[in-house]
Amino acid sequence: MPSTSTITWPSSGFDMKKLLLFFLAIFAVSLSFAQVKKFPLENENFSEVVLNKKMNFEGFMTGNVPFKLSFDSVFKNPEKPASYFIAGQSEIDGNTSDFLGEMVFTEKYDVKGSPDQMLVFGNFYFVGGESRNNSGTFRGKFRIQLTRDLNSIEKFSTLTFKGKWKSDAGAADIDVWWANYTPADISKVIFK
Repeated sequence: MPSTSTITWPSSGFDMKKLLLFFLAIFAVSLSFAQVKKFPLENENFSEVVLNKKMNFEGFMTGNVPFKLSFDSVFKNPEKPASYFIAGQSEIDGNTSDFLGEMVFTEKYDVKGSPDQMLVFGNFYFVGGESRNNSGTFRGKFRIQLTRDLNSIEKFSTLTFKGKWKSDAGAADIDVWWANYTPADISKVIFK
């Protein structure tokens, strides 16, 4: 786990009221993501995998609106080892906005025919937006296919996120997905 001195939080756009609302939302989401069973790899640290070398993820929102997202900080929650705190930036229609959130790992599966690979699944909830156009929440599921050896030099992981974005302006939930690769057909990507 990185020391708190290496964690960078967005420097603007989050006043105390928004920060309090964020932590209340995280608490509520944590309750809704309560795990029925224990995540089998909770002693592992997926921070570097999720950070994705700070490279952009790309995807689309309903209506083929291009979407980009990047993680600036990812660190494991010391109180709940299957949970990770996230800080990053999203870009929708050229509007960039900071966000904070949480990812909760829930399941792990072996990849048939690839004994050195595994799939992990979970849920995410991100809150943010300092601009009127970008203020809202992301909620959904993620999947990561990666090598079993998290310390491998040759580790390349595919990370895929799929869910809903809800604008603080009250717009209906909008479908959104993003990944660190280009899936041939996002509808065929399986989430648990």
